[in-house]
Amino acid sequence: MNIEKIKNLGGKITFDEISSLAGSEIALISDELREDLFQALLPHEQIIDIGWYPEFSEHGAFRISLIAIQNWASPIYTETAKTWNDLEKALDCTLNKVKKT
Repeated sequence: MNIEKIKNLGGKITFDEISSLAGSEIALISDELREDLFQALLPHEQIIDIGWYPEFSEHGAFRISLIAIQNWASPIYTETAKTWNDLEKALDCTLNKVKKT
């Protein structure tokens, strides 16, 4: 997880269950994959949220969402990833959408 980039954007990590799982084989940790894995608060009332959908399914995927002003029903940006490498790429794409000014 690119936590340093989140911090450089002024982010504050408020929940992190994903770091301890990172790099593990998905099939072996499926019982730990939840909808709530990671959350960070960013400037301008933005939130990065990462979860696994559907929960506990080795056939699921990570969902990375950028939320603005608590509007969970309509994220600014959402991307999915099935692997840890794809999650890193998706997180980078999401962080590039963060409002900076």
